[in-house]
Amino acid sequence: MNMSDTKTLRQKNRDKILAAFMEHELCTKNQLALATGLSLTTVSSILNELLKSSEVLFEDMENPISKEIMPYYYLNNDFSRFLSISINKEYRRVHLIYRVYNLSDEVIYSDEVIKKIVKINDIYDIINIVNSKFDNIKVIGVSVPGIINDGKVTSTGLINFNDIELYSLLKNKYSQKIVLGNDVNTAAIGFYLTEKNYENVCLLYQPGEGYGGVGTVINGQLITGKTNCAGEIQYLPLSNEDQLKLLQTPHGTIELLSKIVVCLTAIVNPEIVAISCTNLEKASDLDETLESMVPAKYLPKIKKVTNLNDYILVGLQFICKEVLKNNFINKKIT
Repeated sequence: MNMSDTKTLRQKNRDKILAAFMEHELCTKNQLALATGLSLTTVSSILNELLKSSEVLFEDMENPISKEIMPYYYLNNDFSRFLSISINKEYRRVHLIYRVYNLSDEVIYSDEVIKKIVKINDIYDIINIVNSKFDNIKVIGVSVPGIINDGKVTSTGLINFNDIELYSLLKNKYSQKIVLGNDVNTAAIGFYLTEKNYENVCLLYQPGEGYGGVGTVINGQLITGKTNCAGEIQYLPLSNEDQLKLLQTPHGTIELLSKIVVCLTAIVNPEIVAISCTNLEKASDLDETLESMVPAKYLPKIKKVTNLNDYILVGLQFICKEVLKNNFINKKIT
């Protein structure tokens, strides 16, 4: 085995140990050996490196079975951090909300920028500010409106962001792992994680003007489709003119939202549909129209949500942490 092979093997073993910490938090050497399949000698050697670099810390604790005092090892939660940036258009203003998290999901830093028009340099400015404050940002996640396919953003309501190669622009400028997510899909993940009693959920975002979108999680899996076009309401077989016209009145909004919920019921049959729509006063406003279209026993529960960004940030936080965990076990990140 040459030196290069030895280095690669050691890195793989190191990543196995880090991945074990992400799953189990507190570990003894024996527990790490059992979880990774590595020998105690290898575990001890790699732990010494991780302790020296401060990636891993330890504390002497009593073993609950043997009552023996022994070192328990755990990840230094502040050694690796990740940045989440949510770009969301509200009332003709673009909100850029960004947070820095550590490995224990604590918010280390948070801020918001509000613009009439957002440009790529605004994202650069946020990343540069965070990188200047923290030297251990490992993943950068960005959530934007529109279809994201192969790192390119299309069909978005953001000026300057249609047909932009966002992934390449960020990847070529920064050394961190880059993650892109559609805002509604990311919010659907956040809603799914928050509403723990449901395995099949949809989140419908319908602005007061313009086209909306749906994020769908079925049995814990986000549904995106072949080109990430799943959930693009503008392509439903309602004419675009009808969709925009219906939004102009409360009754029309109820009709449009009901038709979308019926489509979701027929196609994926979710347990619950969360609706973010400023034109909808309360979820029960849809009951009569929905029950005139589909038997009540087949209909999902409807929940009105008021702050989409809360769910976007939860979803983006989860995605970034998953990327960090996957990096530990050498999975390819795209």
